[in-house]
Amino acid sequence: MRKLKLLAGLIVTVMVAAGVWWLIAARAQEAALASWLDTRRAAGWQAEAEISVRGFPSRLDLTLTEPALADPGSGWAWSAPILEIAQVIYEPTFFVISWPPEQLLAAPGARATLRTDGMRASLKTRTASALPLERASLDIGRAALAAEAGWTAGVERLTVHLRAAPDAGPDNAYEFRADALRLRLPDYMREILDPAGALPPAMEAAVFEGRAALDRPLDRFAIDAGPPQLAQLSLREARAEWGALRLSVTGAMKADAAGFAEGEFDVSAENWREMLDAGVAAGVLAPAFAETLKAGLGFVARLSGAEDRLDVTLVFEGGRARIGPVPLGPAPRLLSR
Repeated sequence: MRKLKLLAGLIVTVMVAAGVWWLIAARAQEAALASWLDTRRAAGWQAEAEISVRGFPSRLDLTLTEPALADPGSGWAWSAPILEIAQVIYEPTFFVISWPPEQLLAAPGARATLRTDGMRASLKTRTASALPLERASLDIGRAALAAEAGWTAGVERLTVHLRAAPDAGPDNAYEFRADALRLRLPDYMREILDPAGALPPAMEAAVFEGRAALDRPLDRFAIDAGPPQLAQLSLREARAEWGALRLSVTGAMKADAAGFAEGEFDVSAENWREMLDAGVAAGVLAPAFAETLKAGLGFVARLSGAEDRLDVTLVFEGGRARIGPVPLGPAPRLLSR
């Protein structure tokens, strides 16, 4: 009888201790998020949400009701009816985030509604005060974006994976892969790129895989201090398939002393002349320059024996860009800080 009483007392003690621990952890989570919202408001943002925590005894599930974030400096904004962040109490650096079927997005000059059949992300941070990112994944199923201006866009499936690579060489390096299935560009963009309607409504597939090094780590300070900038990029695979158009790119670049891109990419393009025509239609290339490119690159393509297929090297060097022997103009600037 005495042993049963001791056992019962021990069980009660453990349950009370677990309850107290859960309550402390829940209040800490709620206070941390409320403090972050306060900090954003002090910086001039709109940052609103009703916060609640559930999941006793093994989970800490944060629910944000009517969350709304808006940065007046950049013009970006987001809001939704609800946002859920799930966490198990014994693994405090792993989070699962679930978005609702409908969200509102705003960018400078545009407002749109995003509808999805499912949008979910998971992320794992390291146990440091800054919560540096260790890995993250995003999975979006059948997304449709409808703008107030009337255009629409969408994707059948989009997955993104990101993983910190501290042993990869440069500081703040991350391995990444993004896969998009049946990516549908905005209507107005398709009409510009393909005015004759010769291409399918959606890209069959697009893949982007490699490693990126940033000037600062991805951690809880990344939003407050502005997004990190790209210092190095290595592409193992980048390809897109849109009807008869095929494009693949591999290579690497880094920021030079002035912040401009420096490196080389091997580019393979099928039906590349149509791509140049699309660039002219989109206003990216001047018509005269596109004709110069066609003449110079056509010579390179004929040397390979396949005029519709182009295999060239895109070079960034000394602040300038060129494809093979054909100059393109200034190289992109990676670092401005």
